[in-house]
Amino acid sequence: MNAKSYLLKCKFETPVLGSQPTKDVASEFLAKRAGIEGIPEDELESLPDVLEKGTTVFHRDSKGRPCLFDYQVKGFIKEAGKTFNGLRAAKNLRSKIDSYVFVYPRMILLRQENHTEMEYLERPLRAETMQGPRVALARSEMLAAGTRFEVVVDILEPGPITVELLQDLVSYGERKGLGQWRNGGYGRFVVTSWTELEIEGEEEEGASELVVAEGVDVSDATLVMAEV
Repeated sequence: MNAKSYLLKCKFETPVLGSQPTKDVASEFLAKRAGIEGIPEDELESLPDVLEKGTTVFHRDSKGRPCLFDYQVKGFIKEAGKTFNGLRAAKNLRSKIDSYVFVYPRMILLRQENHTEMEYLERPLRAETMQGPRVALARSEMLAAGTRFEVVVDILEPGPITVELLQDLVSYGERKGLGQWRNGGYGRFVVTSWTELEIEGEEEEGASELVVAEGVDVSDATLVMAEV
């Protein structure tokens, strides 16, 4: 089965919030739900230790840098597919994205402009409960607008997903983005560069040799795969 690969360079237009619980909260939650499969080890180990109860955070790589996981980007694309089901006459878009679209690398580095410090956003959460209205305080790690990330997206061929359709879906990020509190306008992003790549050779230990199509900067493609 063949696939077309694309290098996407993206930039957040608004601040983006961490959406993961801290390590102690995640472990405590899973411990209380015996018999339910736990968080994959690489995801749990990449969560920071407790900062403050109720804080949502970013995953971290081995150097302590904030990251997204591949499933977060793919989940965004699937959400866009559900929202715009039938776009370009494509039906059951969410299911087809799950089967034909793949995101790499596993951990996606978030590059902060000017190496700015991590900030925190606190806001009230209001809910109607059996005991009446309640207000809780939510706290999230926050990266500034201008933070960048790069991903490689594979589209399996032959299949129902075209690059034009995928571009339409990814553009949804300009309105509803990634991370926590997306409905509040956080995490909106744009694709600043969309480049087709060529992959040659069989995969070895999760890495592939990238041969860049005509007119594409080789150094950029190599950089992304080197961070897998």
